Amino acid sequence: MTARSNEVQRVALVTGGGSGIGLSTARLLSSRGWAVVVTGRDEARLETAVDGLEGGAGSYVVADMSTTAAAEHVIETVRGRHGRLDVLVCAHGVLGTMKPLSELTDTDVSEALAINLVGPVVAAAAAAPLLSESRGSIVNVASINALQAEPEAVPYGVSKSGLIGFTRYAAVELAAVGVRVNAVLPGWVRTPMTEYLFGSPEFEGRPISANLMQRPAHPDEIAQVIAFLASEEAGFMTGSNVVADGGQVVRLADLTPA
Repeated sequence: MTARSNEVQRVALVTGGGSGIGLSTARLLSSRGWAVVVTGRDEARLETAVDGLEGGAGSYVVADMSTTAAAEHVIETVRGRHGRLDVLVCAHGVLGTMKPLSELTDTDVSEALAINLVGPVVAAAAAAPLLSESRGSIVNVASINALQAEPEAVPYGVSKSGLIGFTRYAAVELAAVGVRVNAVLPGWVRTPMTEYLFGSPEFEGRPISANLMQRPAHPDEIAQVIAFLASEEAGFMTGSNVVADGGQVVRLADLTPA
């Protein structure tokens, strides 16, 4: 599916587009006629991702989106290739170090914050002028770990909590230039980033028992929410944090004594 000749083709930039939720989002938007640019640190993954996009309208930029310089380079590349940007999807992220609070180092914390929080902030800052020209939008991929806490996940949880706060602040500031900013908060999603957890004995069964659907999400299911938030159908939504967790947040924790 490609854009009609009398329509302007919409352009999406998907960070973390080489795998997981980012890749599913890139594929979905491409199937709907968008030109898609994906970024990430693994060039081989990005090449494979672009090869799988429809219509030949995909491209990639190798970048570590945790610095202002990298973000500005990517946005200028998008401007040079397409002349416009309609949606920025910040899907890049890391789980980071998972260990007790008493064992955390500054490096453990700074890595998660740099990638999961600083990255979307500098990406939005760089993209805002171009997005304002198209009156586009930003969709951040946060997590229900911003709403529910669990042991040994401080760097990840704090970074995602910051991201939903940033979504609100950016929505307030960028409304003046016509840019909407929303976030999706997934629950357990089976992606390359989380795959190692699914195979660990101590983790076995948790994604099944945690939510009402009794299963982890597929990345395509989260991509559908992102595509909605990026679309005109969500034109009256900004500053929203949309939970897509199979009912995990609404479920009261199991209080049965062990």
